Amino acid sequence: MFLKKLTLENVRSIQNLELSFDGAEGSPRQWTMLLGENGAGKSTVLRSIALALAGSDALPELLADPEYWIRRDARGAEIRLDLVTGENEPREIALRLRRGQGLSRTFSENRKTLQRLDAALKHSPRNYFNIGYGVSRRLHSGRSLAFQKSEFMRSQRAQNVATLFSPDALLQSVENWAMDIDYRKPKMARAVLRQTFDDMLPGIDFDRIDKLKRRLLFRTPDGPLPLDALSEGYQNIISWCGDLLYRITETFADYRNPLDARGLLLIDEVDLHLHPLWQRKLSDFLQRKLKHFQIVATTHSPLTAHQACQGELFLLRRPKAMRPPALESFPGDPSKMLLHQFLLSPAFGLETADSRHIELLKDEYSALKGATRKTAPQKNRLTEVKQALADAPEWQLNTPQAKKRVALLAEIRRALAKGR
Repeated sequence: MFLKKLTLENVRSIQNLELSFDGAEGSPRQWTMLLGENGAGKSTVLRSIALALAGSDALPELLADPEYWIRRDARGAEIRLDLVTGENEPREIALRLRRGQGLSRTFSENRKTLQRLDAALKHSPRNYFNIGYGVSRRLHSGRSLAFQKSEFMRSQRAQNVATLFSPDALLQSVENWAMDIDYRKPKMARAVLRQTFDDMLPGIDFDRIDKLKRRLLFRTPDGPLPLDALSEGYQNIISWCGDLLYRITETFADYRNPLDARGLLLIDEVDLHLHPLWQRKLSDFLQRKLKHFQIVATTHSPLTAHQACQGELFLLRRPKAMRPPALESFPGDPSKMLLHQFLLSPAFGLETADSRHIELLKDEYSALKGATRKTAPQKNRLTEVKQALADAPEWQLNTPQAKKRVALLAEIRRALAKGR
């Protein structure tokens, strides 16, 4: 199953939204990135997809109060998904919500859609397989003596997307799961753990499973360390990647390599807690590891969004204050732009690449310079500001590559002068 199009009508803050997941050749693309301001509805897009795919068992746990999902001034809301199966067969799912209806009437109104979805899930729980992560990716604390699922929702499909909907949902303990799967399938467990964490974690590698103390050890510049001794950034990425591995390997346990399975991954603020170096590598890492997964992610980070290619980045923002959010495709290929060009593009709306301090100084200089009759204090201040700006470094010369280009140009000028 792959997403082809999402349509939202009066869902939370969003009045109308249509998001196509078709790539350049018309087939579903693997990676879709949503960039936008706080409150623009990025999380709503991910949750809406998960709601539409939930099925009858998971929907009550995720939906809770149907009116919560309806836009304030609307009588009802609708979520529509156009899908295509692995055999390229089209499917459509529509979830309609009406103000004043409880769960029972909501189920009645959506009976046909839910029956079709439930029939597919009954045939195989792998159908419409999706996993989602919200911004509250809370770590599971403590080690039990046996593998226990840290789930507080009953339905497996609700559990797979629980952190998208509740800050109380916990990630599955990667250490507990690693002990369990190492006991059942030691070769596969160690291969999956090593291949995943060694590729993802700069500066450290997966070392081994310490069965005696029931913990994972990682090779670091300070020697082998357990997970809880690593930095919070390492712990975060290891924990949610571990939860992801758990859900995929448990669902596709009969696969020789479960990471070859097909599915949908939804991630809110995909780069949460990550160093800029990791942000630059994250999308490539996920697409290489999950070759047959479709991934829809949100971000605020220019470094993460910068990795998107042509047609993969979408901007979700309010065109004017107090207006509903609107979606637009980024006009260009972010991956072919220099970072400062991307920052000054419509994606972020920045007017300058200067720091805020230098920007204010330049504004002040322009105001003082334009004054027709300057007082003595203004003249003194103008001199101070001019000196401060003269001492500010030119950003073009800050990178080693830029310095090399400048030196090369100077060398060419000298050579040309000698030739004359």
